[in-house]
Amino acid sequence: MKKVFILLLLAITGISKVSIADNDTTKISAKPLFLIYSNFHQGLTENAHESNFDVKRAYLGYDFNLNNGLNGFVKIDIGSPDDNSQYSLIRRNAYLRNVGVGYTKGNFKIKFGIIDNQQHKTQEKYWGKRYLFKSFIDEYDLLPSTDLGVNFQYKINDKIRIEAGMMNGEYLSYDTGLSKYMYNIGLDYSPVKKVKIKFHSSFTQKTNNLITSGVFLGLNPFPSLKIGGEYNTQVELKSDDEYLTYGYNAFAIYNFTDKLNIFARYDVLNSNIPVGYSAPFNLTDNGSAIIGGIEYIFNSNFRMSLNYQDWYPMAANMQNTAYLFLNVQFGIYESYKII
Repeated sequence: MKKVFILLLLAITGISKVSIADNDTTKISAKPLFLIYSNFHQGLTENAHESNFDVKRAYLGYDFNLNNGLNGFVKIDIGSPDDNSQYSLIRRNAYLRNVGVGYTKGNFKIKFGIIDNQQHKTQEKYWGKRYLFKSFIDEYDLLPSTDLGVNFQYKINDKIRIEAGMMNGEYLSYDTGLSKYMYNIGLDYSPVKKVKIKFHSSFTQKTNNLITSGVFLGLNPFPSLKIGGEYNTQVELKSDDEYLTYGYNAFAIYNFTDKLNIFARYDVLNSNIPVGYSAPFNLTDNGSAIIGGIEYIFNSNFRMSLNYQDWYPMAANMQNTAYLFLNVQFGIYESYKII
């Protein structure tokens, strides 16, 4: 991991010393990224009683932009593995979260490489509290948040933006044929400034026919209040039956000032009962969550939230968990500067 940081540092240092010839009109600009998600949490239930400090994620990266529309980017993600064993929580893995190239021309954008999927980005931006809790699609693993492939955006006008992508579905994939890929489409629609609507759908035949779709509605009825909600489904068409995972959430954010707000969110995840099953096939993952608290934004680099988070599983033999969190987000985003 040290070699990765050394190489990144050398690349940044080297680029900063590049001088552009007088007869070259191409300008290079750069923007560094440094971002940390950290928290202190205290369990409130019998089976979730631990008290710990934790650093959930750290991001390091750099964007390079040319004034001819081309750009390159790299972002390293440092965090715990996905498994939940006690030992895994004290380890940290570093991997390339994003790396690729992009091109922008007017209202058209294209990116290639390990890139963010677009299906959850509108919801994530509207929610605005990724350091506390992910957007619904990302939190419950309905779709990968990043993948290897290509995606496009085209802004038709101030109200409509369309998205499309062709991704591996799981970073590297060694299957053959076009059926292995995940195909994504999306539509952002803002009929008026106070309303945001997002439709998205994804399809792959990697194992079975798998279709993931959803709709999001965001309302900003007056400047101090923001309301959002979405409904998502994922259906896997197997030879014996349909396996349906579905869920929804709703949230509200009220701003007392530009710096102080309160928020509440409610999530529900469920699944159907296919032929031959006596209970929902995904019962151990089904349940509901409540997130609520207060947030203070010190400045554009630093914000903090005191909040409550719980999970109520639908399975009768599984116990509820509840925690009190103090979350912190710290980041540095320098404005673009000419090197």
